[in-house]
Amino acid sequence: MNKRTIAIVLEALPVISALMFFILLWSSVDSDPVRALIKISMLIAFFGFVFFFVGRRLAKGDTAVRIMGILDILSTLSIIGFYGLAIFAFGL
Repeated sequence: MNKRTIAIVLEALPVISALMFFILLWSSVDSDPVRALIKISMLIAFFGFVFFFVGRRLAKGDTAVRIMGILDILSTLSIIGFYGLAIFAFGL
């Protein structure tokens, strides 16, 4: 595998994790393994900015890596926004 492929795969992790987080959060399925998946996917999506820097380091000028980097930042912002809304909903 070359650096470009590794960078794209690494940068896809937070995007997929953010989608999985929101899908599992709003699903009616509730069990201990699902809760563990929600926690893990939330952490990976929250630290999407780390994958952004790693991807930029591996493949600097690639267009696909730049687009995935933007999606990594958006996954981080979506998690921050979700928990910000949760804090305001509880009135804290």
